[in-house]
Amino acid sequence: MSATTLTRDRGPTFVVVSGRFMTSIGFYLVVPFLTIYLTVDVGMSVAEAALLFAVLNFTRRGLGIPAGAVSDRFGARHALVIGLLGEAAAYLGFAAATSFWLWLAAVSLLGAAGSLTNMGSRSLLANDPGQDPAITFSRYYTMVNAAALIGPLLGAVLLEQHLVWVAFATAAALHFTLAILARAVLRGRAVAAQPAAASPPARAGALAGALRDRTLLIYCGLTVGCWFFDAQYYVALPLAVEHQRLPAAMLGPLNAANALVVMVAVWFLGRWVVRRSPIQRLDVLAVSAVVLGAGWLLCSFSGLAPIALAIIVVSLGEALFMAVVDVIVAALAPPGSTGTYLGFSAMAWAIGGVVGSLTGAAFGVAARHDLLTFYWALFALIGLVTGLLVWSVRQRLADVIEFRTQVRADVSAPATDPSAGPDAPGT
Repeated sequence: MSATTLTRDRGPTFVVVSGRFMTSIGFYLVVPFLTIYLTVDVGMSVAEAALLFAVLNFTRRGLGIPAGAVSDRFGARHALVIGLLGEAAAYLGFAAATSFWLWLAAVSLLGAAGSLTNMGSRSLLANDPGQDPAITFSRYYTMVNAAALIGPLLGAVLLEQHLVWVAFATAAALHFTLAILARAVLRGRAVAAQPAAASPPARAGALAGALRDRTLLIYCGLTVGCWFFDAQYYVALPLAVEHQRLPAAMLGPLNAANALVVMVAVWFLGRWVVRRSPIQRLDVLAVSAVVLGAGWLLCSFSGLAPIALAIIVVSLGEALFMAVVDVIVAALAPPGSTGTYLGFSAMAWAIGGVVGSLTGAAFGVAARHDLLTFYWALFALIGLVTGLLVWSVRQRLADVIEFRTQVRADVSAPATDPSAGPDAPGT
C-alpha cells in the first residue's frame, strides 16, 4: 500500500497505522527493560516489580470491554486521543515517581489509557470507509512488529548508558505528538469512520447486547486457546533458554526473529485474507492454533537450533492468527458496537495471557521431575484441541458472519438473526 493510497481520503487508517508505529517504538523503548530498571536502579523487590507488571497487563487488556464501550458511546477518535494523552502522562509519571505507590498509579494509568488507545485505534480501522479490515489490521500488526525490532535496540542502549529518563521522555513525546495529529486529522471524519449507528440509547446498550450474543462469546472463548501462546515469549522461551544453559543474550535475537517473521508474514497475509470467505478465515484460525502448539513442541529438543526453529514456526502461527482474529470480530459486530466487540476479544487475550503466564510454575515442576517433554506436548495438545474446536463450529460461525454482513449491506434484510434461536448457527 503506497503512501498516496494511505493518505488519500484515508485519515483514520493513515493516522492509526503510522501512529501505531510511533507509539509502539515508545512502548518498546521502556517496557522490556522496566523490570531491570525497577529492581536495579530504583531498588524495588522482584515481587513489587512483578506486581506492577500484573497491574499493567490487567489494565491494558482486561479493561478492553469498558474501553470498547467508551469508544462506541463517545466515538473512537475521542477514545484514541484521550488514551494517547493518558499514556503520555503515564510515561512522564515514570520519570517523576519516587515511591512504589506512585509507580503503581503511573502503571495503572498506562494500562487503562493504553486500553482506550487500542480500542479506539482498532475501531477506526474496522470502520474506515473504503478500506477492508483484513488490509488495515495486517498493516496495524506489521507496524507493531516493526517497532518491536527498533524499540528494544534503542532502549538497550539507553539503559546501558543510564539514560532511562530519555526513554520515558521520548515515549511521552511520541504519544503526545500522535494525540495532536489524531485530533487534527480525524476532526470531521469521526462520523464517517463509523458505520451509521442507532441512537445514543442503543449504543449505551451495546454492552448488554454483546453479553447476549452467544456467537461472540463462543468465538472469544475459542480464541483464548490461541492467546494462551502469546505469553510464552516472556515465560516459556526465557525458561527454556535458561534451562538449557544457553546464553541469555540469545533472547534478544530470538525475539527479534519473532518480530521480523510476524511483520513480513502479516503484511502478505493481509491481502490474501481479503479474498477469503468467512469459513476460510475460520479455517486459518484453526490452523494457526495447531501451528502455535506444534511450534513450541520443538523446544523439547536440546540446543539453540531447535529453539530457533520453534520461534520461526510459532511466529508463522502467530501471523496466521493475527491476520484473522480482529477481522472476524469486526464482521460479527453490529453497527455502532465494533469497539465493544473488540473489547471482548481483548478480554479473551487477557484471560489467555494470564493462564499462559501461570505455566512458568509448571515449567519448574516439570524440569525437576524430568517431564519437560510432557510439558511441551501439553502445549501442542492445547493448540490441537483449540484448532479442532474452531473447526467443529466454523460453519455455524461463518453462517452468522455472512448473515450480519448482508444485513449491514442491505438495510431491508429481515431482522431475524440466525444466532438468536436455539437452533441457530453459533449457539
